[in-house]
Amino acid sequence: MNFTNFQLQRSRFLNERPGLLDAAETNAYRALSGLMPKVKPVVSGQIHRCHLAGQWVDFYGLPPDASRRALVSCGVRDSLRIFFQSLAARTSVLWLPEDNYPVYFELAIAAGLAFRSFPTLPEIEWPEDAPTGVASEWLLITNPLKPRGRLLDAADIAHLKQWLAASPKRRVVLDTVYTLDTRFDAVTLDLLATEQVILLHSLTKGWLHPRCFGIVLLPEQDAAGWMPVFRMQPPPQENLATARHLMAIHADSPARIAQCLTAAQEKMLESIRHLQVETLSVDSTSYLVPVRRRWEELLAQDVLGLPASVFGSHRGDLSLLSTLNFAQ
Repeated sequence: MNFTNFQLQRSRFLNERPGLLDAAETNAYRALSGLMPKVKPVVSGQIHRCHLAGQWVDFYGLPPDASRRALVSCGVRDSLRIFFQSLAARTSVLWLPEDNYPVYFELAIAAGLAFRSFPTLPEIEWPEDAPTGVASEWLLITNPLKPRGRLLDAADIAHLKQWLAASPKRRVVLDTVYTLDTRFDAVTLDLLATEQVILLHSLTKGWLHPRCFGIVLLPEQDAAGWMPVFRMQPPPQENLATARHLMAIHADSPARIAQCLTAAQEKMLESIRHLQVETLSVDSTSYLVPVRRRWEELLAQDVLGLPASVFGSHRGDLSLLSTLNFAQ
């Protein structure tokens, strides 16, 4: 079942069964709208992207010289669009998680980029075969894993390092948009130290401002080649003004959202405790919790969750429960 079809069914079920527990909300901006910082950007004079890159680097406690390798976009989606369009002309192969974010596939298809996929639910099954005759090979993964809901662990890092070490033409694209902290975790920093990892971040989740401002942190060896590509597609000045304001005036926003999501997860888990379903362990701020129960079985018990197929998974024995309707 794809996302559009599921949304139609969800609306029907909620209308027909008013006592249904709705654990299928996916719109974080709607559910958390009360936490969204209200900003009226004021553009006075030219705002330079390099200054915003430096502000972001400082906000996340990275070394000051990292700003030279931090390129600015309108968000992770925009960053990937730029990457995919360029990679499509370079005989590149891209590995995408098949059960994470369907937009990844849509962007790759729109760019005409060849891609392959691998599952992450209930655990990651890393790709093993190595394409031949390609200029480069890229693998996209999120940290924390979504919708799996956990941080990458030591075994994941060991595998990624081994995969990268096998060829200097390989790159890992690390989507960290769900990082709700002012520092990146040790796993992310460890991967960045390989000099073959490209970090993506934005203000989408921590500040609830989608398609406003994104950062691409590149390895030193890649920065010069990608700078001209990103410079040709600058975000509007209003976006930069908003981003500058959010990081300066609303620095506590990620922490507030994390606190809210932690409480929401506790409430959701308490509400289904009587079902005695097996939940997979997740990070405390994850608003999706995988359960080992078919979607239809949950529905029969008056719980509306998300079938894993909504995210692209082929696992019919897994469902996802959203905590967003439990956020206050």
